[in-house]
Amino acid sequence: MSEVEVMTTKQQNILTEYERYLTLKKIKTLGQYISSVKEYFEYLDSIGGEYNSVTQMTGDEYRTYLFTADKSLSRPTINNKLNRVKSFYRFLLKKGYIGSNPFYRLENLKCCKNLPRNILNVGDMGRLLDDFSILTNDDIMLKSIVELLYGSGLRISEVVTLKLSDIDFDNGYICITESKNNDKRRRVVAGEVSLKTLKHYLKGKKINSADYLYPQKKEGSIKNQLNAKLKRECRRLNLKTVTSHSFRHSIATHILRAGVGIREVQEFLGHKKIASTEIYTRVVVEDLKNIIEKCHPRELELNDE
Repeated sequence: MSEVEVMTTKQQNILTEYERYLTLKKIKTLGQYISSVKEYFEYLDSIGGEYNSVTQMTGDEYRTYLFTADKSLSRPTINNKLNRVKSFYRFLLKKGYIGSNPFYRLENLKCCKNLPRNILNVGDMGRLLDDFSILTNDDIMLKSIVELLYGSGLRISEVVTLKLSDIDFDNGYICITESKNNDKRRRVVAGEVSLKTLKHYLKGKKINSADYLYPQKKEGSIKNQLNAKLKRECRRLNLKTVTSHSFRHSIATHILRAGVGIREVQEFLGHKKIASTEIYTRVVVEDLKNIIEKCHPRELELNDE
């Protein structure tokens, strides 16, 4: 959909006020919020509606319109657009411009989680980690990071916020501060290889217990640096390209294949909901399906025919 080229004075005034409201709330994606409301205004114009006189049915019809009008829109994208319009109506209700929120009970489209991509098998992961080229001091840092990502199933956001005080070298544990809840911590197992590589990285460095292990010049810089390094390493080793998050996907799949229970994997990854972990069981089921198709006697008979 294109943005509204001509808006009514009423629409423009309320949109300007809404933009000021979002600015005060320091919404980072302000432009996307405004764009989504403009698109919604465009839809209302096409049906002869006004934003302050719609019903719950309007919300249902708009959701259907987004789903059918542009087939290139994914379900998560449609849900994001709906959520921004919902936010707009919460603003209108808060300011007293409407008596009730017609989008309050509107449900988002159900999204089926995609299977994790670029999961390396155990052999390829071993090659990547064992043959990780160390050419600079930064490579030593990146090597210690990938060992933590794979060894403890950590997120890159968790690794770059680790402090020296979070590492229990004696007992082999790492304390992680939940990114979404800064006052909650969880303890994860740290393998000997991970800790050995980390000690090598820390050798000669003067780091206090409260210092970050991996200080960044700006947010995301280490992640970008690591992903660039991984792209080069995978090309050199003739492996499919992986990113910093692929290590978490890979270790979850590897330990499930090895027979670890899903509840234990959930605990290992720090998932709040078991549904977040179940995505990896689908990968294992896909593996089994491929094996059955190739090896089951009845399937072999069919292939011979």
